[in-house]
Amino acid sequence: MKKSKCVLLAGAGAAKRIREEGLHQQQFSTLVGASGGPKWLVISQLDRVLMGELFRGRREPIASVGSSIGSFRNMCYAMDDPLGALERLEYGYVNQTYESGKPTPAEITASAERILKNVLGDDGARQVVENPVWQSHFVTVRGRGPLASERRTLLAPALLASALANALSRRSLRVFWDRVVFHAGEEPGVAFRNLNTVNTRLSPGNVRAAVLASGSIPLVMAGIQNPQGAPVGNYRDGGIIDYHFDLLFEHPRGLALYPHFFPYMVPGWFDKNLSWRWVRGGALQNTLLVAPSPGFVADLPYGKIPDRNDFYKLSNDERLKYWNTVVDMSRRVAEDFHEMWQTGAVADHLIEVGADDVLHKLPRVAAA
Repeated sequence: MKKSKCVLLAGAGAAKRIREEGLHQQQFSTLVGASGGPKWLVISQLDRVLMGELFRGRREPIASVGSSIGSFRNMCYAMDDPLGALERLEYGYVNQTYESGKPTPAEITASAERILKNVLGDDGARQVVENPVWQSHFVTVRGRGPLASERRTLLAPALLASALANALSRRSLRVFWDRVVFHAGEEPGVAFRNLNTVNTRLSPGNVRAAVLASGSIPLVMAGIQNPQGAPVGNYRDGGIIDYHFDLLFEHPRGLALYPHFFPYMVPGWFDKNLSWRWVRGGALQNTLLVAPSPGFVADLPYGKIPDRNDFYKLSNDERLKYWNTVVDMSRRVAEDFHEMWQTGAVADHLIEVGADDVLHKLPRVAAA
């Protein structure tokens, strides 16, 4: 068996069903999209296979839930021409440039607004709201107290206090942040039971604000003030609470499909250095996670997936060459997934994870 460029992780329930039935679109009721900025470029080709092949002709409703770049990607799924929307997103994202070596929050926010406006066009917001199949959920957070401020002298210490409190207990985040989920349809298709959560209905007038807010990293971008139809406040990156998601939210009956940059999950933004809090295998009970293999990532330029630091560590020409190479190389991940699906070999490559498995330490994943 050849070494695949992608890793397939599944909990017991998902593994059993896929082994019995093979892989088909009707198994999935939910699509998950993580935060991660430029990291998404390593799975942009996988998104194309999912949009254009696996879910082609889909008629049954499916809930998509995402934060930050996951919201941008999932938004494309809900548009009339998803592949065209994804092409515009990828082109705009890769080719964003800044005159200064260290762009300001205002410059980055303006760039994100231009990218989003180009992806949505004149009618995209309505398409996302009214799509009868893809029920979008864009996750944001609303800052409390000084976390609602744009003044760095107030915001930076409040962020530090939030991070320190989170290190003691993830539950402490409710003191600092409210999760606000912008959802299509009369009622949300997913339900979060942990932390403070407010559900707000999407409308053509707030889609752009909701998606932009979902990716507005504090101190890096400006927050989004008072999106239409939502509680008054300053809205920011949903990844602060739901970076990769802990998968404990309730979703429609069926399996969740999680195209991800990594074969592991970090619950919240402040948990990146708290590896003991990273998601265990039990969260994948009814989830199939598809990610680039560690071996594939090692072969990428610089031996890593793109990240925001590339804007500061590389020249513009170096970054463009690097990012475009990653997008091109990621076709191998998409092609291997497509081949496994089409030939019925998914079960042969599936890695079933146990409830207590530490995903980033699984030997079979590390060897992939």
